[in-house]
Amino acid sequence: MVSPVPVLSIVFCIVSALICFGIPVGLAIHCIRHTPKGHGMMAICTGAICFIVSALVLEQIFHSLVLGLVPGLTKIPAAYIVYGCLAAGVFEETARLLGLRFLCKRQSDSPLMGLAYGAGHGGIEAIMLSGTTMISNVMVMVAINAGSSDTLLSGLEGDTYDAALAQLQQISAIAPTDFLASGVERLAAMGLHVALSMLIWMVATKRLPLWGYALAIVLHALTNVPAGLYQTGVVTSIWLIEALTVLLVACVGVVIWKLYQTHQKAPAAD
Repeated sequence: MVSPVPVLSIVFCIVSALICFGIPVGLAIHCIRHTPKGHGMMAICTGAICFIVSALVLEQIFHSLVLGLVPGLTKIPAAYIVYGCLAAGVFEETARLLGLRFLCKRQSDSPLMGLAYGAGHGGIEAIMLSGTTMISNVMVMVAINAGSSDTLLSGLEGDTYDAALAQLQQISAIAPTDFLASGVERLAAMGLHVALSMLIWMVATKRLPLWGYALAIVLHALTNVPAGLYQTGVVTSIWLIEALTVLLVACVGVVIWKLYQTHQKAPAAD
């Protein structure tokens, strides 16, 4: 039998799902309402597509090649963290630069284009990596608490049954606050993507030189370090990781806001 799931687990899953879906939708509505017809939606879609292609396709292919050539890399935490964080920064910020250059030349060079791109990039990441999982978790948790565990496992046999049962037991045993941590993580990630999109927007519109692109890669990599520490088992406290991530994202936001205040005016025409 699978133990009942704490009610708080269900509540925190719902909260995290609302964060993952609600904030992107809210940002999207704001951008669409305050940009010329079609521009905001184009920027949101471009951000979403750039994330999927760069992070979920090209970066994963690159990881497969690198880890195939250097399989021992995962056994060296420091090297693996540096590699993983820089890879994420390079792939996503390159896609961000290409996407915003396209948008600012074809659509508009308004700062709202940077905001809309960030909403699309960070929003689709939140929805795909966490939001859908939280909804699935809620459905499974409700079924467990309704005594329908057997229905979830019906038709399964052998190793498949054992694996599914272990998964249900794991969901039931997870601390409720861990589900809330997922929402906090996505909230921080969306804030980071909006901030980095504004930084790259300044590069795309020539308000900043190309070093702004290199800075975006470094800042992106730095904010991924806590996640790398958790994945490699160097730090095991999920809330310590979330606290470090939020602190780093806040610092990145301050740095980019200062740059924006200094470089928000359009460059002089050649």
